[in-house]
Formats: sequence, C-alpha cells, structure tokens
Amino acid sequence: MKTINLKSNGIGRYTDVSPFIIADNKLEIKVGLPNLHGEFFLVAENNGKAFKKTLSRLEPVILEGLTAGELQTEVQHYLKGELIKTYQIEPLILKEVNGSLSATPEIISLQAQITALNNTFADLEEELSKKLNALIRFAYKDYQNNVYLSGGSFGDFIKEFGFELTDEEIKSIKGV
Repeated sequence: MKTINLKSNGIGRYTDVSPFIIADNKLEIKVGLPNLHGEFFLVAENNGKAFKKTLSRLEPVILEGLTAGELQTEVQHYLKGELIKTYQIEPLILKEVNGSLSATPEIISLQAQITALNNTFADLEEELSKKLNALIRFAYKDYQNNVYLSGGSFGDFIKEFGFELTDEEIKSIKGV
C-alpha cells in the first residue's frame, strides 16, 4: 500500500518516493486526508481509463487494470455536493518490463534524468575543452610560424584573437 500526503498548496507526494512494483496491475492507495468536513474522492486517469473512488480516512482505495504509461491523480473535496477544492498529486510513471508493472513518482524520475543529463553534459564539456585546447594549440603554432600572421608571443596571440583562457587552459595549450 502506498500513502499520499496532501498539501493545501502545492503537489501531494507519496510518503515513500522510491520506485516500486505494482502486483497484478493493482495499486492500493491510502490518502492522508485533511481534517475537514465533506466528501473526498480520488480521481485518476491511466491511458484513457478513468477512476473515481470515494476516500475514507480508514480504508485504502484500489486502482485495478493499470497499464504502462502515466497515472495522473488528484483528490477532490466536495461539501454539500459542490466541489470546493482539488488537491493535485504527483503523477506516477508506470513501466512494464517482462510482464511486471513498476511505478516511479514523476519528480524522482525527473531528478534521475537531470542527474544523468548533468553527468553527460560534464563529460561532453571536458571532451570539448580538450579538443578546443588542441585546436588553439594548432592555431598558436601556425600564428608563430606563418609569415602572413604577426607571429608574436602567446599573450599577443590571445589578445589578437580575443581568447579568454584560464591559467590551466593556457598551460594545457602551451603543452606545460
């Protein structure tokens, strides 16, 4: 059973945000309801299939027949038959692997993707820096030896072409 904590402002989150298995394509959910009068309903949608379940403070609700995709969920608060508040809940990303359905809260999924992208970006940045330094090293050698260029010092080369380099990059380019 998964428990959801509602927030009056913001998005409701699962108390345990780690990925989990959904056995028999059924998800049992308990919602921590606010201490207010009225009726509460869990409204969900998964690949076009809609669910609307009455919530109780004591009993969990069960969503059956879930499939791979996204599970959008919200809690609706009614008072005297009128909708007075909607609580948004963090979506679940549902994946099916070898016939088993697993779920990951969307925010955790996005954080993992951001971490992976940041690592890739750092690797690409390092690789690009090495290639750029090699290209600048080649250009400096040509600057020194080419009769059509002024052939001054490394400082002149940097100034003339507008490079802004760190001390580490300068050492790398000079081959120190």
